[in-house]
Amino acid sequence: MIDDSNEMADAPPMRTRPHYIPLSDAREGMTLGATATVVKSGILRLSLPAGHILNEDSLHQLKAHQAEFIFILEPDRRSDQQVALDASQAAGRLLQIFSGADLTEPNIAGLFDQILAYRSA
Repeated sequence: MIDDSNEMADAPPMRTRPHYIPLSDAREGMTLGATATVVKSGILRLSLPAGHILNEDSLHQLKAHQAEFIFILEPDRRSDQQVALDASQAAGRLLQIFSGADLTEPNIAGLFDQILAYRSA
């Protein structure tokens, strides 16, 4: 008899991509792609770490603390070629948006890099 119990452990991890959604679209079993924090009047009210799998309790807490949007990870079923094409198109659009900006200025360059990372995912 063959033991297949470790077969999944040897499989490469599934590629995911972040998706920003309203809390009303969140469902149990979704995985947070970034830390979800709720701050009211400068006081941290709730923090759930990136990688947290949403469950009934965490969804209730997010709603009770009036969270509005969260980042989740969803399976990325695009081919490698499509991922590369999408990243290239996102970079081109972003370069157009920032065409008049001074990308040698550290704050502007940092903003550009963050937006590019998000749009290329």
